[in-house]
Amino acid sequence: MIHTFEFYLRIDTKALQNLFSLHMVTRINWDNVRAEIKKINQKIDINFYGIKINYLKELVNEEYQINIKVDITKLLSKGKILEMDYYIVKECIQEFLNHSFGNHVIFDQHILTRIDYKLDAIVNVEKDRELLFHLIEKHTKKYSHKSKYRWGKTDIGEPYKYEASQYHNNKSVGLIIYDKQKERLEKNEPLLPFHKNVVRYELRLQNQHLNAKKRHDKLGKYVPKKLSAYFREEMWYEYMNKHVYPIVHKGDYYKITEAEKIIDSSSFTKRKKDKLRQFLVQVSKGSIDTPKQNLSKMTYRHYICDLDSLNINPILIPKNRKDFPCHLKNPFAL
Repeated sequence: MIHTFEFYLRIDTKALQNLFSLHMVTRINWDNVRAEIKKINQKIDINFYGIKINYLKELVNEEYQINIKVDITKLLSKGKILEMDYYIVKECIQEFLNHSFGNHVIFDQHILTRIDYKLDAIVNVEKDRELLFHLIEKHTKKYSHKSKYRWGKTDIGEPYKYEASQYHNNKSVGLIIYDKQKERLEKNEPLLPFHKNVVRYELRLQNQHLNAKKRHDKLGKYVPKKLSAYFREEMWYEYMNKHVYPIVHKGDYYKITEAEKIIDSSSFTKRKKDKLRQFLVQVSKGSIDTPKQNLSKMTYRHYICDLDSLNINPILIPKNRKDFPCHLKNPFAL
């Protein structure tokens, strides 16, 4: 349900002194505070695996702001996070705060600044994972102000293509689909049992989005910037359904011959069947956006819904790829 989240707390001089004393930091150099925090994180990782300090900044009147990141899968040593785990997570974080800053620093006073929802889909066959990332290249270029990215830059600024991942980002919400096993190996990090053969769909809610949600809407509803407000399966389902399905679409992946068999056996009229075939061919020759060039928005949505009712994903498996199967079950299923 949840992968990571970030929050900040305001702390006083006593709490800061507790942190520095614990980690034998005699004097803080604010010009080089990142280096000090990096050293502290190395020690934190030993006793509180999954928790790290992102940054520390000085405010006014001997007050400071500490930003903390928590990887719940590391903290709890498991991949499947449930709503009932909230109180265990809260207890672990409070234990860390007591240990690092003193008992007077309370987790309930935190302000949430980011949360990453996730769905981990098991795709056991490596060739199927290769096929999936081949197919998602045909995803829409833009949805709900989120733009698709298949290229990034190395540390020295050289462009490279994401072979086993895809990004759909804007300033407030981002979706990343990636091969978790491959990511672990490429980063030379431990491959835990719950990472094996996993394709992860990760939805990142940034601070800008959380700020918008904390304001009352027209119906008077709002979501406080607290972990407890977002640590709910109902909320997870609502976000994944709203932000992921419109990009990945429902239905299994088929080659055109298999899709035609399903369409032919449906109760649609002959005219509708022909239109759906034409729609699939257009997507296959271009991308999911190609049919939009000659269809109204309403007709386009109707065709997507019609295919959904037949459990056919609008993106086809290439018929000329003999190394790919005729059918691939859609890994993303809520």
